[in-house]
Amino acid sequence: MTLTYDQYATYLINWCGIRGNDFKLYFPLKGGWEAWVQADYAAYVLAQNNTYDILREVGIYTNNYKRVDWLFNNDDVNVKEKIAIELKCQSFENRDAFIAGVQADIAKLAQDELKAQFRNCQTGVMGIYFEEVARTWMLANQFVEVFQNGEIGCAIRKLN
Repeated sequence: MTLTYDQYATYLINWCGIRGNDFKLYFPLKGGWEAWVQADYAAYVLAQNNTYDILREVGIYTNNYKRVDWLFNNDDVNVKEKIAIELKCQSFENRDAFIAGVQADIAKLAQDELKAQFRNCQTGVMGIYFEEVARTWMLANQFVEVFQNGEIGCAIRKLN
C-alpha cells in the first residue's frame, strides 16, 4: 500500500505524541540516536498498516557512499509516489554541527544528486532538536514543527 506524505506526517505527529517524552533519554547517548528513530518510527507505521513499504539506509544517491534514512514506497512503479526522507537527531555530540547537518541533508536531496530511477520522487527532511537555536533556525527555514514538549521538538520540511 502506498503511504502519502500527509500520512507520513500524521503518523509522525502521533508517534511523537507517544514517544516524545522519552526523547530526552536518547539525546545524551554517545553515538547518537538516529538509528533508534529510524527503526522505532518505521515499526510504529508498520503497526498501523503492515503493507506499507519502508526501507532504511537505501542508496538512492549518485554517490554510492551516501544513503537516505528512509525510503517509502520503493516498490511503487510511479517514482512520484516514492518518498525519500533524511533525518537528523540532535545529540550532545552533534549539537554544534546539527544545523550544518540539516543543511547538508537538504543539499543531499537535490534532484540532481539522486540516481535516475529516483529523480522526481518526493523528498523531505525531519529534525528532532533540543536547543532553541536549532528550533529557531528550522522554523526560519520553512520547517513545520509537528511536536514540541518543553525543550524537545520535531520539525519537517517537504522539499519536492
